Amino acid sequence: MPVRFRKSFKIFPGVKVNMSKGGVSFTVGTKGYHLNFSRRGVRQTVGLPGSGISETDYIVKNDAKSEKEKSPEPKSRKDEEEPQKVAENAENPPTARRATPFWMILLGLVVIYFAGIILGIIPTNFLSQMFHTLTEWTRGIGL
Repeated sequence: MPVRFRKSFKIFPGVKVNMSKGGVSFTVGTKGYHLNFSRRGVRQTVGLPGSGISETDYIVKNDAKSEKEKSPEPKSRKDEEEPQKVAENAENPPTARRATPFWMILLGLVVIYFAGIILGIIPTNFLSQMFHTLTEWTRGIGL
């Protein structure tokens, strides 16, 4: 019997972190419309709250190449090369890690920034103060 795991944490109003056996994702939005950002892509869900009617669609889908889609390497007929390749593969096994796309990190930062402003954690003039400080610093070093 398959084992499932899923847990959601509310960070800010309208922003949740979802953890499951398959990975971590972020959900932004309210009932009726929300976006889910995961390693598979960006998924949009639109529905009528309370009715059980909804429609889910990927806005951006990350294509994951499975092992079946990869073309196998042609086999070598030399007996000397085969043990060497097996030894190299044993020392450096292939990894299936994928980097998080830059746009997903940037979008997460923007969502956290606006949520901080709404909750009053970050002052409304934070960006202007930061750019002013950076401008003064670059003038001070002569750039």
